[in-house]
Amino acid sequence: MGITEGAIYRHFSSKEDIIRHLTKGITEELSRLIVVEVLPQKTFRERITKLVEVLMVYAFTNPDNFRYLTVYHILREEVPQEDLPGRRILEMFKTAYRRGETDLLPEVALSIVIGSVDRIFILREIGLTTVPEDELIESLKKAILKALT
Repeated sequence: MGITEGAIYRHFSSKEDIIRHLTKGITEELSRLIVVEVLPQKTFRERITKLVEVLMVYAFTNPDNFRYLTVYHILREEVPQEDLPGRRILEMFKTAYRRGETDLLPEVALSIVIGSVDRIFILREIGLTTVPEDELIESLKKAILKALT
């Protein structure tokens, strides 16, 4: 990257500080996408469709960030709980469950979405599928809608 270790540590006090900064930046970015693009959708089906699209596009567009989130999600205590993208998605599913828009437990719905997005991303990353990204996204939207509604 052309940056010396000394230059990095003028901005950060430790490796842990770097990790906290990275985690916070990525989670804020993804949370903002959820708040701005997903939550305003009118129906549960529209929110699910947009959620899958946002997560997949984010993963394909920002593979390093997405990979980091999936590997280092255990660092969640480093970021305020309300800022975590998964927390926002879980709240969306809790609301849908209370309204009767889905009969799946919110935690199960969250696992289906996050797990599916992660697996498709990995299949694409390791070259196990060469299906174009837009086709993968559309097919995943259909599958998740069937599972959740």
